[in-house]
Amino acid sequence: MTTRPSSPAPEDLAHQPPPRPDGALLVTITYLDLPRAVWRRAPPADPGDVTISRESTPSVALYRELYDAVGRPWLWYERRLLTDAELAALLNAPAHELHVARDGQRTLAGYFELDFAAYDDGAVEVVFFGLTPAFLGRRLGAWFLDRTLERAFSRGAPAVRLNTNTLDHPRALTNYRRLGFQPIRREEKSLRDPRVLWPELYRWPPV
Repeated sequence: MTTRPSSPAPEDLAHQPPPRPDGALLVTITYLDLPRAVWRRAPPADPGDVTISRESTPSVALYRELYDAVGRPWLWYERRLLTDAELAALLNAPAHELHVARDGQRTLAGYFELDFAAYDDGAVEVVFFGLTPAFLGRRLGAWFLDRTLERAFSRGAPAVRLNTNTLDHPRALTNYRRLGFQPIRREEKSLRDPRVLWPELYRWPPV
């Protein structure tokens, strides 16, 4: 099982601010809601040899590899702070699902993570979603998001929710709204900058 060593295109990272000396990273988080009734399916697409499968017993090692491969360019880091025991408990929770995309050579292409118990009203949370850098720009994003929503709605949920922030891919919010997601609130937040915490991993400039 391997990941391809690559990075997103430089223009896809140009919106990320440089690290600050104090280590603070200011972001705007947009929370989105998609009622089942307004879900707009993505047009049919050919994913080539990429397939998606659920990890029924996900390992901590696999999850950490996925989280890093998909999230490092967008400065994801919070799951890095969890111990192996904490992460295993999360991955093995009854309402949690992890689905992994791979190509015909078993190269990791992306993943999505669902929480079916996130909300009292029965809505499902897309906790994380994304493709690895090697699979960006191959017209897989809409197809992969559609498969994510298909699974999220598979148990009869009235809505699916997720959030994105100003560090994510610059087209992320547009792509979510294209399928029917609507913003329900925004939040300004100060994070710890992983480029300051782990400069050997989160390089700046990124490419």
